[in-house]
Amino acid sequence: MTNTSIGGMALFSINPKGEEATIGIVYSSLALFIAPLYSVVIYVMTKDKELRSSPQYRLMNQINFLDFGQVICHVLSGIFIIFPQIQQRLPALVRIFGCTANSLWLALFPVMSVLAISRILVIRRVIQPKEIPLALKVVMVIGWMYSIGVWLWGCITQNFYLTGVGWSYDLSKMGAKTLSALEWYLCFPSLGLTYIAYLAIVIHVEMTRRDMTTNTNRRGQEIKIFLQATILFCYMSTLIILWHNAVDWFHMTSTTIAILNSAWIFFSYLNPLLLLAMNHTIRKKVMVIFKGYSREGFTGSVFFINLSKTRPPSITPG
Repeated sequence: MTNTSIGGMALFSINPKGEEATIGIVYSSLALFIAPLYSVVIYVMTKDKELRSSPQYRLMNQINFLDFGQVICHVLSGIFIIFPQIQQRLPALVRIFGCTANSLWLALFPVMSVLAISRILVIRRVIQPKEIPLALKVVMVIGWMYSIGVWLWGCITQNFYLTGVGWSYDLSKMGAKTLSALEWYLCFPSLGLTYIAYLAIVIHVEMTRRDMTTNTNRRGQEIKIFLQATILFCYMSTLIILWHNAVDWFHMTSTTIAILNSAWIFFSYLNPLLLLAMNHTIRKKVMVIFKGYSREGFTGSVFFINLSKTRPPSITPG
């Protein structure tokens, strides 16, 4: 017997249940596939001085980090399923990673709301592009405090666990039922507020486009941004509804649970792919990395323009 075995089973013994082992491989593979793109996008948005100078792009990069953290947790989820002895020998560690993934998901909502509201304030010229009002900063602090509080409470009470091939709240733990309900009542209003803000931006642009110098470009950009927001809203809403009603609506087999969890993993694909598809500035800067061009020669910008003569700057949602 080696030091990595217990009761005749090695720590990295492959799951004897072939279906579960396959699902674990799928989880880890799906998450690993998108990880390199996140690395590039986060690197560009962290290192580029122009992007760092904008509060809106910094908020977008917070979303990137939150999504990338979930990707890492999804990779580990697959590993825990492939090698179930890890769950047996290190149950507290496994549950901590589950709480981490869940808390990172929850942290997305206040950041997305603040990003959307700040953007409409810029479009309406209530604030300058490089400003974040105190009220929105307070909302951000409250959102982060809530997410961190949920994470700490989860780590202490071990209220999020891996059962079979899926994550779930352990309702036998103190406060788990309340936290599960809060997700429903807090996430949906936040998501709705975010979407309404982007809808208001499109309506505002349509109503005022005659007064803008660059009507066609402005309208096209806002349609892209609204499309991005619509895709995120629909996907996230569907994901929340399915997760909270799955037990009542579906026969919960390993395959059903795997589909639900894979939908969560696929959500991690949306943010970087939509950023590259809809945001011209980020796409150009990322292509500099991929193509090996000198960044010194890139001149594209959406922020450093004369607001008194042209449209407000374009800032896409995360």
